[in-house]
Amino acid sequence: MKVSKKLLVAMAVAAACSLASAQSLKGKDPVMNVGIPEVIDYKGKAMGSEIPGWVKAASDGAIRKVYRSLELDMNEDKIFILYNTGNDLDFLKVWTDQVDARAEVASSIEQTVAQTVESELTARHSDTQTKERKAKIYSASMTNLTLNGLMKEADYWIKTRTPKTDVKEAGKPSDYDIEYTYYVVFSIDKSRFDRQVSAAMDDVPDNDDQTKFLKEVLTKKLKESIITNKEPEVVDFKNARVEEVDDGVNGVR
Repeated sequence: MKVSKKLLVAMAVAAACSLASAQSLKGKDPVMNVGIPEVIDYKGKAMGSEIPGWVKAASDGAIRKVYRSLELDMNEDKIFILYNTGNDLDFLKVWTDQVDARAEVASSIEQTVAQTVESELTARHSDTQTKERKAKIYSASMTNLTLNGLMKEADYWIKTRTPKTDVKEAGKPSDYDIEYTYYVVFSIDKSRFDRQVSAAMDDVPDNDDQTKFLKEVLTKKLKESIITNKEPEVVDFKNARVEEVDDGVNGVR
């Protein structure tokens, strides 16, 4: 079958256009969602309330703002930020509120001690056995903390949705994982806590010249850092009303 020159030219033009179109589409495929939880509901939303500034600050790791929002003094109060996540809000509330607060805070302190020991001894190239033994010794010493005077300052919950990892362009409810996060902040008089930490460290039977530095490092860490049962989690608050809180850096407590 003979093919006219005009037809051949038309076919060539069509092929070129098709190729150009395909190339122009490259890079426009849906981008995989990074999986950041997005706030879709929260305590008091139906009443038009804002999310307290301390909740977002806790998620951001902005500890000074947590103090400011709760009107606490960093020089007088030691705070502990605990939170748990799950699908059942009622269970989270019962678990977090009815489990002995001192036990949960103490567990977080022991975790902080173990992580600090691991980090410090790894930097000094200590062997695994030494790290495990020292972590056990110092974590055990924290059981001597009575935490008398521990007070619950505030609690709050948010509901989030996170695109599932295998979904490129989430749209349907089934494309998301839905979870609640329940936050609680406890406080204790800082001077009382500092005395307990110092006393607990004095009781540690560590006479090893190579690791005696741990007492000083851990004492400073526990007195100065904010202890939490988890690392701060990045949460997208763009669709929520959040209380504005400054960090009080310019001369304000």
